[in-house]
Amino acid sequence: MHGFDWDNVRHFLEVVRCGSATKAANTLGVNQSTVSRRLSGLEEQLGVTLFDRSNTNNWVITPLGEQLAEAATSMRDHAHLIERLAVSNIKDVSGRVRLTIGEGAFQDIVIPAVSTFCREYPRIELELLVRNEGLDLSAREADIAVRATDNPPPNVIGKRIGLIAYQIYGTKDLYDRYMEGDRTMPCISWFYTSFQRPPWVERNFPNTEIVHCVNTPGTGLQMAKEGMGLIQTGCIMADQEPSLYRIPVDYVEDGWGLWVLSHVDLRTTPRVRLLRDAIVNALSEKRDLLEGHRPFPHKNTE
Repeated sequence: MHGFDWDNVRHFLEVVRCGSATKAANTLGVNQSTVSRRLSGLEEQLGVTLFDRSNTNNWVITPLGEQLAEAATSMRDHAHLIERLAVSNIKDVSGRVRLTIGEGAFQDIVIPAVSTFCREYPRIELELLVRNEGLDLSAREADIAVRATDNPPPNVIGKRIGLIAYQIYGTKDLYDRYMEGDRTMPCISWFYTSFQRPPWVERNFPNTEIVHCVNTPGTGLQMAKEGMGLIQTGCIMADQEPSLYRIPVDYVEDGWGLWVLSHVDLRTTPRVRLLRDAIVNALSEKRDLLEGHRPFPHKNTE
């Protein structure tokens, strides 16, 4: 048996711990297909069956799989010890890290974290790409990506920070008009194909005549602050704007998950792993704001 793959073992242990491939995938920050592929690879490499998959919704570990899980747990503990010893001696880590984030509020969280990281590791060179479209991590267009997505690609690892919550926002004047029954206020939307109006406009404001279109969330937010219309945007952006009010509409579109991603081949590269962890920690501290759970200012009750 050659080229034993520890990463296959790591996925195997996570399935054992979580009880299902789906839960393990969520914990590991990968697709379920990646977990299944890793388990199949381990079974093929060992020439044994680790799980009974006859029930697709409930895999049952085999007796041999239970024995191997005990040995693999010891293997994992030793791997973690090796990693801790290595990390404790990489204060002199250096090199270039390519990070991409979208335009908007996440910059306000990520950049201070990156600044602190660069002071702690002064030999790191940062390449920061601010763009809303995706990059191919497998082609090394970026080492780390902060992205809103529900389906991370299969060749990456990452951490799901939480769900990006959306609400409808407008100025005090538009809020008052809404509360008085007006449903004809102008709206501000992301560009839609064929000039199709987005669902939140169609369902809440079907009689509005004006729908402005923008291609960046920051621009749309600025237009909303100027009173040019109502906007559906992330709570993490608008809840911190004192001039904007939540509009209590009947329908708001579902948000996406926020992920911090990197290519699986870079998971043990110290500079990438350390920066990724710093960004994850910074964003996780703002999860209540991200998911719209932070108490909204009292101004809506005025």
